[in-house]
Formats: sequence, structure tokens, C-alpha cells
Amino acid sequence: MEDSLTDLPPNILTEILSRLPIKSIFVSKSACKTFLDLPSSNPYFNSLYSSHATQCLLVQFGDMYKPTRSIHLVDPEIATSSRYGERVKVNPMFRIPKYPVKYFRRFRAYGGGRNKNKFVLLNSCKGLVYFAEQTVCERSFICNPITREYVTVLDYDEEKNGQQLTMGLWLGFSEAENKYKVLRIYCTAIGRPWEVGFVQEFWAQVHVVGSSSWRDIEARPPSRYIDWDTCSVLLNETVCWLCRYPDISNFIVFFDFETEKFGEILPPPSYGVDQTLNRQSMNIGVLGGNLCVTDDTFHFDIWVMKEFGNRDSWTKEFVIDSAVHTGEPIDGPFQPLQFLKNGKILMLWNCDNLVCYDPKEKEFRFLDFGGVRTVGKVVPYTPTFVPLKESLMVDNLVVQNMPREDPYPSEDP
Repeated sequence: MEDSLTDLPPNILTEILSRLPIKSIFVSKSACKTFLDLPSSNPYFNSLYSSHATQCLLVQFGDMYKPTRSIHLVDPEIATSSRYGERVKVNPMFRIPKYPVKYFRRFRAYGGGRNKNKFVLLNSCKGLVYFAEQTVCERSFICNPITREYVTVLDYDEEKNGQQLTMGLWLGFSEAENKYKVLRIYCTAIGRPWEVGFVQEFWAQVHVVGSSSWRDIEARPPSRYIDWDTCSVLLNETVCWLCRYPDISNFIVFFDFETEKFGEILPPPSYGVDQTLNRQSMNIGVLGGNLCVTDDTFHFDIWVMKEFGNRDSWTKEFVIDSAVHTGEPIDGPFQPLQFLKNGKILMLWNCDNLVCYDPKEKEFRFLDFGGVRTVGKVVPYTPTFVPLKESLMVDNLVVQNMPREDPYPSEDP
């Protein structure tokens, strides 16, 4: 009689499975019932996997006006390997749930619809992912793509917020409170834009996930130009935005989900006037757990802030020749996404291509998504098998299941 892997002691089997890449775990779940049930029913497995999970990418194709319902998973270590050539292998994880049509009196318009998706991938935080409608609805939900569970975030009070326009929404986490929070930045207007005396004011609200209300906070956004499209990253307990033209008075501003206050990060001391003004050539990212900025004002540099908030800790880590293959510099901002295990840097270029840069060989490698669709959003994501209600630590939420798509084998986007 042949031995089977399932004959191993449970703790050893759990240890083995918890060290597999996310793709291999999904494949193993279809092998037998033991493997199918283990990730979702074993807290020990969830803890082990979370301790050494590697970062992946979530991709939504389309754009903010016509985003696709399918959300795809990219394993950067596989996507950048020679096995798949120059094309990124994407795997459909799930489909965005359909929300019913809703009439919004303040806009005198209908939101949602059976055949229209307006939910856009916003950001990821500690294994959970946040989506919102950038339309009159402004509805949003939090999900775990691995367990395919989601909860709808509390709607704003339409009567109270009738004269408000949401500029952006972001999901974050407070370690001290052990709570997930949603930040909302919105504006109010007095008068009409073409009238004398027209005034816009900008405010912020916080919703603690699981609570029954949105709460106005005392802190005011330090920039009038923070919105859905502002370059942003989530780093630990803060969301950071790179301020671009016409806001040249700020460099990077941030919001701390623990203190619920805004702050500002100054540029490197050596920055000149041209770099201060030419923000369109810059982007913001996270590398090795540190905030970083790419700048190709004169040549392509990557600045890394070694100590968050300390201006003197800005270090020019990489000076990159982006013309190494084409003979001419590559136009368009680069967004750093992560270091790969082999020491290469994965970046997003012009929101259309993944770029892998080898600091040792000083070589670029461009990887596209097959050229079939526009990339709407790419978000770094670290998978977790912890059930959604357990992650959110809230009992009174209604958890629903997302439409299923078999992520493996891969399908074209």
C-alpha cells in the first residue's frame, strides 16, 4: 500500500502546506477534501501562512469609468520568471458582486445597475481589500479575495450629507484600537462656481468598521487636491499622498489612522526648484517597508525614506538609466511596488506595464498584460486565509459570499 501525503501527522502537513505559494495552495485544494478544508478551518494554518506570506498584486482592468467586474491575481515571482516570457500571467480571483439600483435624490440620478459595474479597486490593508463606486452612489465594500467574503460599508446619511461631494475613500488599520477604519475626504460648497463669493471647504470623516455611524474629525485635509486619482500608498498605519500640480506648497501629506490626524513630509533637502515644481514626473511607493519616491526630472532616481517623517533620512538608493534599451529616456512615471526575492525591483509604468529592474545588471524588463485591456488599478496585496469576520473582529456584520471564479488554471483577462 502506497503512502499518501495525507498520512503525515497533521502538524507536519499543515507546516508543509502553509509554505506553498498561493497558486499551489489553490491547486492542492482541489486534490482532496483534507486539503480543501485545511486553509479555511485551521487557525494554526492561518497563523503559519500569515507569518511568511509573500506579497502579490491585484489587478483590475478597464478604467475608473468602465472598470471590469473580474479582479485578477498576479504572483510577481512567477510573472517575472522566464517561464512565461514577456507576458504577465494573470489569474481571475473573483467577480465584484452586483448591487441593486438606487435612486439618489441629491443628484437626481440612479446609481448602480444590473449590467454596469462602477466599483473601483482602491487599496489593500492587512489582507483585506477595499472597493468603492466613484459615481453618485459612493457605496463601498471590504472583502477578503481568498475566502471570497465581503461586507458592505455603512452608507453615508444622504439627508445629512446632501451638499457634500466625496473626494476619496481609503481603508486603514489602527494597531492601538485593533480596528479597521475608513477615511473619507469630502468637500462642501457655498454658492456656485461661476458666482462671486464661491467657496469650497474640505473636510474628513472616519468610519470604524462595524460601528453605526460616520464621525467628523477635527483635523482638516492639508491639501485641496487629495482625491481618488491622487498618487497614494498605505504604509503601516498611514495613507500617504504625493501632491502634484497645482499643489506645489506640499510634497507628501499623510493621514494617521491611529491618531486620526494629518501630517506632512518634506522633500529631500537637496531637492532644487525644478524638482519641487515638476511633480508630474514623480510617483510614490513602498520598498522594503519604507516610503519611497521616484523622480525622473533629470534622470531616473529612487529616493527612500529610511525613517518615516525624518526629512534627513531621505536616501538616493538607486540612480537608473531608463534609456538602456531604447537609447532614449522612457517617458511616464514609475511606481515602485516591491522588492522581489532575487533583489530586483518591480514597478508599474504608466499604469499599463509591469517593469522589472535588475540593480546589479542595470537592466529593465517590461512585462505587459497581453495588450488586450487597459489596466485600471494595480494594488499590492498580501493574502490571508483568516475569515473576514474574524479579521474585522466585529460580530454584527452581515458577511456575504462573492461570485466565484476558479483562479487556476489561468484565463486571459
